[in-house]
Amino acid sequence: MGGKAERAAVRKDDISLRVREARLRLIARSGLTSGPMNVLNAGLLAVFLAGGISPWILGAWLVAITVISAVRVAVLLPARKPGRALSPRMMAMFIVLSCAMGALWGAAPWMVGEGASPHALTAALVFIAGMTAGSALTSAAAPSAVLAYNAPAILISAANLACTGGFFGFLFSGVLILFLVVTFKLARTFSATLTDAVRSNFDLEEARRQTEAQAAVMTRLAEHNDLAARRAEEQARANAAVLANMSHELRTPLNGILGMAHLLEEAGLEGEPARMAARVRDSGQALARMLGDVVDVARIEAGHVELNIEDMTARALGERIRRAAETDAAQKGLALTVGFAGESDRALRADAGRLFHIAQIFVSQALRTTSEGGLDITLCTQLDAAGAARLRVTVRDTGEGVPESARNRLFDSLSQDSVDPYIRANGAGLGLHLAKRLAGLMQGRVGYEPGPAQEGSVFWFEVTLPVSCKADRYADGETFSLTTRRLRMLVAERDAARRSVLLGYLKSFNCVVTCVGSSAELVSVLGAAAYDAAVVGLSLEDCEPEEACDDVRSLPSTAAMTPVVRLVRDLEAPVMAGATETLVRAPVSADNLKAALVEALAGDLAASATLRRTA
Repeated sequence: MGGKAERAAVRKDDISLRVREARLRLIARSGLTSGPMNVLNAGLLAVFLAGGISPWILGAWLVAITVISAVRVAVLLPARKPGRALSPRMMAMFIVLSCAMGALWGAAPWMVGEGASPHALTAALVFIAGMTAGSALTSAAAPSAVLAYNAPAILISAANLACTGGFFGFLFSGVLILFLVVTFKLARTFSATLTDAVRSNFDLEEARRQTEAQAAVMTRLAEHNDLAARRAEEQARANAAVLANMSHELRTPLNGILGMAHLLEEAGLEGEPARMAARVRDSGQALARMLGDVVDVARIEAGHVELNIEDMTARALGERIRRAAETDAAQKGLALTVGFAGESDRALRADAGRLFHIAQIFVSQALRTTSEGGLDITLCTQLDAAGAARLRVTVRDTGEGVPESARNRLFDSLSQDSVDPYIRANGAGLGLHLAKRLAGLMQGRVGYEPGPAQEGSVFWFEVTLPVSCKADRYADGETFSLTTRRLRMLVAERDAARRSVLLGYLKSFNCVVTCVGSSAELVSVLGAAAYDAAVVGLSLEDCEPEEACDDVRSLPSTAAMTPVVRLVRDLEAPVMAGATETLVRAPVSADNLKAALVEALAGDLAASATLRRTA
């Protein structure tokens, strides 16, 4: 509590000091113009007073006003320098001089003699009213200075009118006093407004400092989290590489076991020895398949996966699944049907081997849990408006189904501390986990549903694939590496808060981010290393964002072809494809930024597949 009270006291003192300095600066700037105005108006009034007053008195009055005006200006001159303000001593001297100046103006009606112009008194009152009003304007920041000038000027003049007697004399005297009260109240109101303005400005500066400090902390925290994520990712890949190597080493003795089991079967064993050799062979083959799945999972975790992209059709994939499953289904006395829906003969670009592997995992799971009835496999191909195709493969069985307790973590059981008894008993954990990971690599998804009337199971997976340009024949196969690497993104933005927001969004998209604040840094960094894309914000230190994009396109290297996403205020649509860049509306959201990146990276299949939300 004590610390909070101390901070409040310091804040109050700081605001008071700023208010005082602001008042003194305003008085110093406006007071410099009031000096010449006093001398000029005094000279004009002297014309009306001439002839009705002794020249010596009038001259002394003019000299006094001139000298006091000059001294007031001299007092205010030092405050014109930057960073300087009137000291308390100088302010006190200014108030004393203002009081003397007001007294001289108040004495003007008393100097009107019988020989003066008939309009002399009226002119004197008009000049006094004008000068006091000017004082209220130029010294309104300090009500004490206004009162020091106006009180003697108006009260002495009002006393002169009261001495003339009569109704109008007292009336005009009362009006002058009312004018004094009004000008003083206006000065106090202006002073209060000035105080509020300074306090609001102080609050804004304090909020800005806090925002900048918080943005800096968020940036450091994001960098720390990114470093920790990199280390965790590297450790996970190292662990996955060790697991993959161990799996490969286990294959050598396992192949020996399978070979010996085959030789035993070929030796003509009969009865129980023959059944034992068959069980050894079946167990060895199951272990070999499991090791294959372990190797695939380890390669995915280590970021080393290759997709063999070629033309395929849903019908060809379905026939392949049928041939692989019909023998096992026949041995168990199960019916097997494979059906097709939609554009099943349309050629698609995909890794047919990986798709077959996912389907084979689901079929194996169905065969393992089904003792009577059969399996129904359906492949549905639907074209969308964008020219892509959505392939959905569904495997239905009439088996025992999956208990409700195991459904929520069916595809992620390996990541749990304890494995559901059903999953452990059926050995489904590794295969279903691998199916989910393989589908994820192809930007697809997997799922489970209970069968009709809660009988049996329905496993499905769905992927979106490009349609082949060669619809009437297969194209040559092409192989590219699809790894789990993190995309490299370059952010160009001067504002720390906006840069922190972009940094957080991109890191949630599985990206490694480098930040710069100017076009020169943007061009320099792009020339030194390769980036998957660049995101240009709303402001840069050395030029407009449009000019920075032009600088990127002017680079004399392949860096000029780097995809660019640029933030634009008041954009009609959330995302728009421009001639040389992709535009996204600001303030930007995570979904709009991801959509813009997908649009910008549309020509890079590997990068598009890697771009995903991780948080």
